[in-house]
Amino acid sequence: MDDKILFEIIDLLDDGEIVYLHQGTGEILSYPDPQRWSENEYIDLIEEVKARAAKEPDQFVIIDPPEPRDSFRIMEDFIFTVEDEHLRDRLLEALNSKKPFRYFRSTVEDSDMADDWYDFKDARMKEWLLEMLARVWD
Repeated sequence: MDDKILFEIIDLLDDGEIVYLHQGTGEILSYPDPQRWSENEYIDLIEEVKARAAKEPDQFVIIDPPEPRDSFRIMEDFIFTVEDEHLRDRLLEALNSKKPFRYFRSTVEDSDMADDWYDFKDARMKEWLLEMLARVWD
């Protein structure tokens, strides 16, 4: 599958979208995840996407965002690649806080490792997405 399509899906998932991928054409449809965003605000878009996908139910795959534990594991794995002991400790503290995703992101973005984090995260999300699609399409 084309990396452009994969990374478009990853960006949509990062934004909290439910994604529909057409297996034959690579067409991507999406709408904000009602568990994260107000469903009432996006009801027309949700109905439009679902109606389009219902026209070819055997062709569209629904891709939900990864579970929080999967995202958490990616952050943990990244921490073990960080050589700077001080930053590694701060990232571990962030993961042990009440809002680990927010504090991890702000800590890593305030460091010189932000680009490394996003590259790492993109690579791991690509692996996760390819594995998920392989299970669905087999």
